[in-house]
Amino acid sequence: MNGAIKEPAGGLGASPSPAGAASSSRDSLSVVLAGGGTAGHVEPAMAVADALSALDPRVRITALGTRRGLETRLVPERGYHLELITPVPLPRKLSGDLARLPPRVWRAVRETRAVLDAVDADVVIGFGGYVAVPAYLAARGFRLRRSRRRVPVVIHEANARAGLANRVG
Repeated sequence: MNGAIKEPAGGLGASPSPAGAASSSRDSLSVVLAGGGTAGHVEPAMAVADALSALDPRVRITALGTRRGLETRLVPERGYHLELITPVPLPRKLSGDLARLPPRVWRAVRETRAVLDAVDADVVIGFGGYVAVPAYLAARGFRLRRSRRRVPVVIHEANARAGLANRVG
């Protein structure tokens, strides 16, 4: 999308004019929310989803999560679409887990890129947690030859000190 989010001329809540909807075959913004594991990541993502949906009911929200996070319950309860990827725990100390990190990240980035392409994502908003790093890398086109399209990334950090995933992002 050339680094810009396309929105109606009058802002996100405005109705698009024929001229304002021009380059895209669709007229709704596709937002992927990447944050999961704990309610501290999921609830802010759901608050943003609710706010975006209130501004423009046509906004397409896709939440990204893992099978073991609270998002498997909280996201569907709020009525949003959830896509699951392989979790990528980031080792906090030197161990055997560090050697297994690159293939885990690569797999999760591929899975995430497939989601971004499937929903034709316009922006990724990251909230931290196990899904954030693969989402940031996939959005930036990290080592994916087939997909040259980059998706803008917004990082939401609610804490005074950013968590590891958001510092990487």
